Amino acid sequence: MKKNVTAYFEETVIPVIEDRYLDVASTMAIQIRGSYGLGIADDYSDLDAILWLDDPIWRENGGEVQLTLEHDIPRFGPTDILSEHGHAEVNVWPLSWLGDRRQFLNDTPDMPWEQVPFEDLFEIQRNLILRDPQGLFRRLKDATRPDNFPETLWKKRLIQNMKKLDDDIMEYCQVIRRDRRMEAAIFNGRLVQDILHLGFLISRQYYPWATHLHWAFSKLPAPASEVSSHLETLSGSAGHDKKLSAVQKAREIYSSTILTRGLLSAEILDNLVWAERLEAWSKENWRDWIENCQKKAEAAGHQAKDFWIWSLWGW
Repeated sequence: MKKNVTAYFEETVIPVIEDRYLDVASTMAIQIRGSYGLGIADDYSDLDAILWLDDPIWRENGGEVQLTLEHDIPRFGPTDILSEHGHAEVNVWPLSWLGDRRQFLNDTPDMPWEQVPFEDLFEIQRNLILRDPQGLFRRLKDATRPDNFPETLWKKRLIQNMKKLDDDIMEYCQVIRRDRRMEAAIFNGRLVQDILHLGFLISRQYYPWATHLHWAFSKLPAPASEVSSHLETLSGSAGHDKKLSAVQKAREIYSSTILTRGLLSAEILDNLVWAERLEAWSKENWRDWIENCQKKAEAAGHQAKDFWIWSLWGW
């Protein structure tokens, strides 16, 4: 039977820390990660929790608190296999280990949106926070809401990931033609992840780490629901022809949705290579550069399609 992680902390962990380390208990934040943090734990799930401390308190008491958690408090899980491999059930970390995420607490226009991975943003939004006496994680969650993520960067991510999907489709076709089964399996997995990630980007939501990626994807609205059957084909035992067809159908669904919702223009979707290179997400005149190079090619007596030669000279 699945254990109650909240009860474990309130009845077992917190009372011991309050008794031995009063300064720690009054300021510590407790974050539950992984399956328990998302409310989807099963019989195979292990506890992955972080007890966050202000850096001075961590330097003074962090080691002793960690030792107490390891040796003086009953484990939440049934075995100590994980701890033997350096993975404690409850880790004691300083707030400085939040890294770039801490910058979201500053009231400045320069937020580290591109430095913090989507997976970390997903955890901020979705992980269970059992204690937050300083309101740190509440403020982080509010500052990093998906609707605060800059529209220009949503567009950038979408262009980059649509191009990555096209690149991986091309490589998949190549290894299939050459009957390179090992490489085909590698690109098959990459295509699954490409399609999953795109579902979140089109839905304007953050995605989690790979262990929970499909679960979170299944909660998304259309077009994710329309793509699910094609993902099953891609990740199942179907032959390569059927897998390739499934990928192409998923891409068609995504492209149609992108155009319908006005997330990208048809011109960008038709020219993803140059849209990425010329940063079409922030430069409305990105096509001007191509047209200029086409004119140079024609003036030199070549066809307009040879414009890419002049691309070596930059924007």
